[in-house]
Amino acid sequence: MMARSRKEAGIMPRKRTGYDAACYYDGKLLGRCTKADSDAYTLLMNACGGEAARVLREYAYFSPELKAILEKAALMQADRSRTGGMFHGPKSSPWGEVQSCETLCPGVFLVSTASHGGTMVANEVAAVLSPAAKKCGFKDKGYICYEEDAQESVVLRELLDKKLWKIPDRIKDKGQFEEKLNQSIRQYHPEYWRARQSGREAAEAARSTAPAKEAAR
Repeated sequence: MMARSRKEAGIMPRKRTGYDAACYYDGKLLGRCTKADSDAYTLLMNACGGEAARVLREYAYFSPELKAILEKAALMQADRSRTGGMFHGPKSSPWGEVQSCETLCPGVFLVSTASHGGTMVANEVAAVLSPAAKKCGFKDKGYICYEEDAQESVVLRELLDKKLWKIPDRIKDKGQFEEKLNQSIRQYHPEYWRARQSGREAAEAARSTAPAKEAAR
């Protein structure tokens, strides 16, 4: 007797579930999951005011991956010191609903969504950016936005130059991080790079001539 195939035996092949999305909190990856779990994470967190512990209390059915993600978020929220401020992180972005939002400096937010993200600068603090930097982003609902893949490096460069942000301690090789930042800018935004270098050279020339002017008085 010939062995029957699984289909002939009435056994349907099990669908493979691919992890095609991820969940973030406070700029940190909590875990990879399915798009359905990622959407559920955003929906439930929004419904519970962004409190992961409340989601775990009020809802019963989660996949193992989503439950682990929520438990990590709850621990991070419990340990995080809560501070007030003038600006509150955005709930939505040009890339979708915001899953995590890290404040780089007041009014400047690093956001992540289920599939993409970037940096959003509130219009009220856009003056911290140079005119050349503003041209690299795009406006959306009260923010100047910068895609994470290429545009975001411009904002980070601006904040570093103005000492409004420092490279996080979690990045061990800060020199390499900064060089990669510069390489990205030179590749994708050469006009901004030239404007930045020209401004730095002018500032250096002004500093070097200031003592000579003082001595001539």
